[in-house]
Amino acid sequence: MVVHLAKDSRRCGVYMYLPYSHRLILSASWTEITGLTVFKDEQLFPNKFRRLKDGAELIVAGNNLPPHLSIQEVTNESNEGKQFVYSGPIIKLLKILASNVNFTYKIRQSPDGAWGFLFPNGTWNGIMGMVLRKEIDFTLGPFGVTYIRWKVIDYTDSLIIDYGKILGRRGNTEVDPWGILLPLAPMIWVAAFGTLFFIVILSFIVTHIDRYVTAPLSKVPPSTYIRAFLQQNIVVPPDCGWEKVMLGSWLLCILVLLECYSTTLITLLAVRHIEEPYQYVKDVLDDPTVKVLWVANTAYAQYLANVESGMFYEVAEAGKRGKVKFIRSPEYDTGVDEFVSRGDYVLINPYLMMKIFLTEDYMDNGNCKFYVSKEKFLPLTFALIVPKNSPIQGPINEGIRAVVEGGLYNYWLDNAFVNAKSCKNPPTKITVMSPLSLTNLWVTFVLLVVGYLASIVVLCLEMSSTKIQWLLRSFTN
Repeated sequence: MVVHLAKDSRRCGVYMYLPYSHRLILSASWTEITGLTVFKDEQLFPNKFRRLKDGAELIVAGNNLPPHLSIQEVTNESNEGKQFVYSGPIIKLLKILASNVNFTYKIRQSPDGAWGFLFPNGTWNGIMGMVLRKEIDFTLGPFGVTYIRWKVIDYTDSLIIDYGKILGRRGNTEVDPWGILLPLAPMIWVAAFGTLFFIVILSFIVTHIDRYVTAPLSKVPPSTYIRAFLQQNIVVPPDCGWEKVMLGSWLLCILVLLECYSTTLITLLAVRHIEEPYQYVKDVLDDPTVKVLWVANTAYAQYLANVESGMFYEVAEAGKRGKVKFIRSPEYDTGVDEFVSRGDYVLINPYLMMKIFLTEDYMDNGNCKFYVSKEKFLPLTFALIVPKNSPIQGPINEGIRAVVEGGLYNYWLDNAFVNAKSCKNPPTKITVMSPLSLTNLWVTFVLLVVGYLASIVVLCLEMSSTKIQWLLRSFTN
């Protein structure tokens, strides 16, 4: 307000300073005679940031973060320096905000490619550091909402809520060479051989008691039960009593067991299971052969650095022993494809940001290369960032609310993954019609050859034993 005092009159003018410019405009005047006069198309106390009258060129910051923001470097021979093409749902939102608020923009990337990590000395790196140094007007992102960040910056209205998941390499569909052991669980194998051992010992004991009683107690030798188990012919004396019940029960048990074994083995050879082993964080912690891939300088990385209890405290402690590997944001695509593809690493990150690896671009010979876990954890709300107490926050919130409540942002995200539907819930079991190879059944052939060799050795020992006994009898006579 500018006041003019004179001897014969007093008057004043109400001026408005236009943001992001150096221009003042007169919005109202007051005199003793006319009173307060507000000029046409002007307001006395307008929201001058809702739409910038003179426009403005704002500096915004963002890093490559598919599917929200994709940055591709292009070469232009006519111009020097690097040029980038920006795309994604967050760019569509930025264009709407620019149109509604009336500003143009320039996009900058953080020099270190980081989002923002608070170091013990109190300094921030990445885009968070750019905001605090007032190098930019607001950020794209979106950024995970955390209390540590909220203390030094302001968040806009939220865009989405996302959850962390585990991204791993799917197993191969090859037949397991040790598949002959898979039809029966380990406890079934133990129970079968344990029962056989018990019956043989019992039959052996009863057979050797015969010499101390008048009538023989057993007419079925212990080898009969072993021969039945190995599907060899057996001979049962017609006058045996209780042994028929015992042997019949054993034959029925063997019949059921072998039928189950053979049918399950055929199924395993035709239906191949694709292993997806790491469905929970505990599965990763319990397996010493796998490591965790973590994106550095993010909200998740900050949480891992400050967590004091729970499952992820164990992850942090395991990271001190070398189980966690950090990669920079610019290395996200290539790093995940390189490490997780080997099978000895898994990625822990928000689901939408790893969904890009479930698209057809990452298929392996037409098959889905990666999978995501069933467990979800560490929920995060994602939003844009503005400096503390920034007046531009209000107009940005209005645009975000209109886009989110209208379902546009989720619609843009769904369209960014049009070729990811086939790998969203890939089958874990497939039926194949292909011949088996020696690599699939080498264990079976090895056991067969070993069995034949063992039988030949036993035969030679029997023949040699018979010959030795004949020589001994001849020598004695």
